[in-house]
Amino acid sequence: MESLKLLAVFAHPDDESMGMGGTLAKYSAEGVDTHLVCASRGEVGWFGPEEQNPGTERLGQLREKELSNAVKELGMKSLHFLNYIDGSVDKAVHAEAIGRIVTYIRRIKPQVVVTFPPDGNYGHPDHIAVGQFTSAAIVCAADSSYQDAENLPAHRVSKLYYMVDGENFINLIAPFMGT
Repeated sequence: MESLKLLAVFAHPDDESMGMGGTLAKYSAEGVDTHLVCASRGEVGWFGPEEQNPGTERLGQLREKELSNAVKELGMKSLHFLNYIDGSVDKAVHAEAIGRIVTYIRRIKPQVVVTFPPDGNYGHPDHIAVGQFTSAAIVCAADSSYQDAENLPAHRVSKLYYMVDGENFINLIAPFMGT
């Protein structure tokens, strides 16, 4: 029997932990192969004092390392990056972004995919884009006439779930998001 697989597709390092780290750890511990695709390295997401900002290149390296450590702690099987710039994911060429996600869906062959809802939870443009790209990629991945970069066979995802943040969480982070 093929192992159960879950693919999470999010925009930034920490989206997986803050949003559903407990759920990912639970399923990993229960033997589900959990995988993460992250659209960016979070290189623009600095919330500390400006004089301590390490700069985008160094911050991206630090956040990538943090995410790699988080993936290990959560028991996840793999981590992949789409290599978009933090804060600019919504400016990606849609067909290209969808195609990249299709390739991961077809390569990993998850039964379940989790991503952001159409509104990105609280309107973050990167979250909205990733949710829309992933939802479209699920449809394309199941279409045998859709050609991805690796010419992989079609794969039909059984379930798509949207990670929805509670009102308390949204109220907590709103001051940091400029909303």
